[in-house]
Amino acid sequence: MSVWNDIKGMWRSGGVLLRLIIINVAVFLGLLLLQLGMIMVTGDFASAKAWMKDNALTWLQSTSILSELPFRIWTVGTYMFTHIDLGHAFFNMLMLWFAGRSFMNVLGERRLLGTYLLGGVLGFALFLLFANVPVLTAYTSGGTIIGASASVLAILIFIATHSPENEMRVLLFAIRLKWLAAILLLLDLVSIRDGDNTGGHIAHLGGALYGYLAATQLKKGNDWSLGFINGLERIGKALTFRRGPRLKVVQSPRGKRMSDADYNATRKAEQANIDVILDKISRSGYESLSKTEKDILFKASNDGKR
Repeated sequence: MSVWNDIKGMWRSGGVLLRLIIINVAVFLGLLLLQLGMIMVTGDFASAKAWMKDNALTWLQSTSILSELPFRIWTVGTYMFTHIDLGHAFFNMLMLWFAGRSFMNVLGERRLLGTYLLGGVLGFALFLLFANVPVLTAYTSGGTIIGASASVLAILIFIATHSPENEMRVLLFAIRLKWLAAILLLLDLVSIRDGDNTGGHIAHLGGALYGYLAATQLKKGNDWSLGFINGLERIGKALTFRRGPRLKVVQSPRGKRMSDADYNATRKAEQANIDVILDKISRSGYESLSKTEKDILFKASNDGKR
């Protein structure tokens, strides 16, 4: 199916920003189809909605109830990719696209991913704090949280703090980042005052706080977002028992003819090495390559000219 092929192509070549949007949209569509299926089975909109809340969403949305959280700890991560309301999902993805592009143009996509994740985590932490500290509980409403808003606001506030005079074009309008950030923060404060989804808006402020602190720390040489991603990659490598292709060129022993199968396998391994190196260049630049990687790339370039 051409649509599915297009999605797979966007996933492979679209980078971190497009992948974040694809994940959010996929979760939204999955929940939508699940709810439509329940409506068809039960014939009752109310019971289908209640089933979604009590069953499917339980595995994705997070909670401020301390006795339940340890048994749903993964939801600290899944909540920031989950939406059930179309307007909520559309606005968050729209802001993520425009803010994310402005962010990546200056700070890169790996730092974008770190900001998205850590902004969501700090947003949840502030939500949890306000929901459980007695003197603060009056400011919150509801015991669950979903949505990418805290993560998106972390990205926007980060780039607005780092480059406040830069402009972001949203549809037909261009606005300086510092003013857009100020407007969104004001809307959150007004919503908290009016008692409109106060727990969610407090989470937004947690994401914004991370964006501000991370940007100010970056100016001091402390790169929280990129350091977090580097740490995750190191942990992933340590836990991976079957590693990917090693960065080496496989050569046939001198004087020994290779079968077609051996030759094709060798070429496939070489191409896999090249793909790994090219992906590293796209993420971190040519200067991030080791001498061995540069030699492999140089040799492949010369072979291609023959």
